[in-house]
Amino acid sequence: MPMPPVRRASGRWLFRTISPDDDDGGDLVGGDYGRSLPDDALSAVLARLPTAADVVRCAATCRRWATVVAKDAATLSRTLTPPLHALTLGFFHQLEGAAEATPRKRRRLSDTATAQPRFVPTAAAMRLLRGLLHGGPSTTALADAVLDDEGRSSRLLEHALPVAAHDGWLVVELRRERYTDGLTLCVCNPMTGDLAVVPSLSGSDKPGEYACALYTGTGAGRQRPSFFRVLIVYNRRPSTVLRSYSSDTGRWSAEVNRSWGPKITGEDLRSLGQGVVVRGVAYWPLRRTALAVRLDTPEPAEMRMPSRGIAPMPRGWRLLGVDPDDGEKLTSIDAGVCRDYLCLSIRATLRPGKDEEWAAANPCIRLKQLKVHCPGDKLPPPFGETINLRWFCQKSGILLFTLGQGTGSPGAFALNMATEHLEKVAHGLDCSLWTSFVGYEIDGSTYLASILSRIN
Repeated sequence: MPMPPVRRASGRWLFRTISPDDDDGGDLVGGDYGRSLPDDALSAVLARLPTAADVVRCAATCRRWATVVAKDAATLSRTLTPPLHALTLGFFHQLEGAAEATPRKRRRLSDTATAQPRFVPTAAAMRLLRGLLHGGPSTTALADAVLDDEGRSSRLLEHALPVAAHDGWLVVELRRERYTDGLTLCVCNPMTGDLAVVPSLSGSDKPGEYACALYTGTGAGRQRPSFFRVLIVYNRRPSTVLRSYSSDTGRWSAEVNRSWGPKITGEDLRSLGQGVVVRGVAYWPLRRTALAVRLDTPEPAEMRMPSRGIAPMPRGWRLLGVDPDDGEKLTSIDAGVCRDYLCLSIRATLRPGKDEEWAAANPCIRLKQLKVHCPGDKLPPPFGETINLRWFCQKSGILLFTLGQGTGSPGAFALNMATEHLEKVAHGLDCSLWTSFVGYEIDGSTYLASILSRIN
């Protein structure tokens, strides 16, 4: 089976195309001076700008300057103050029950609007992009992103369901009518417009409820921009199975049965949520342990985890993440309520390959505890269903969560786990009803380089 092509979408994408007033940079700094300034000298000037927003504004002025920024993006992202290691741009979600595809003849305009995956930008992303966007980021850009051969919107991603994200790439399930007979996933980069449609799993191969994780081969000095592996976890009688797709081979692996644990119940499978990928292994929290699946091998392989050692928590009150001081150590983030503030405990988690005796002798160690005073200072009793930890952005260390009914200020929030800075990203009770919640972050150098692709 041939590898699906990774192509660039030529239509409207997450952030709209920038139209510079000048295409060579000559008039921006006074006549011919801007044209005669060597690229190395221009890059050195850009590296001394006070903020990343200044570099972005310069890159958006003309194609030549954007080319210099793209070429030296890795160096610029490190020399900025503070360094632009990673940026949480926001998150994708859908309204509850809005993802089902319906025949176009029976679809109302209101249905079309709510059925699209929505994008919500963070305040930090908007500050960085202020002045560069024509009308701001598109909240429903995925629906119109891909054009057909005649330049018309193909609606390929209409009704697409966000299911996973990693390192600037997003996995969506295609749910238009022609894809409803099987599972068809699309891996795309909403900043650059690159995308690849993965071969469908249909007929007897079609899974039911599933969890998904994405591995891009990055980390520990490795960078393979066009490589990815998609992992899905689902149930077959009588066990839970693993299956992965690799862009290297262009095909799905065979189904692999779980090796170290019982069949995951359908309810637990539906609530697995984010799969955190650390050192080529995808992790999901279970009731008292974690599901660990190695993804940097041709076929997925479950890694043995102690069957107990993590205290059970209500759904939405636990999320896996990484150590704030070491981005390659797995942690658990537990939520609780103390008086009028949200208490977040960051604990070291169980390690793969360890046995029950090790787990008993090494209980989860609390690395850090945060007291988060949310706007309104009114939180529900402990273990209420209105607090929902949604997504942990591994590179930028941003925790995304929502508050709902009974809280003083319902909405969606972004918490910087290192600085403890909290910002409210969206308002309203509807935030607690959002489904298919997927956080989206991108490497700083990749983001700077992507500006060139958005210059007309």
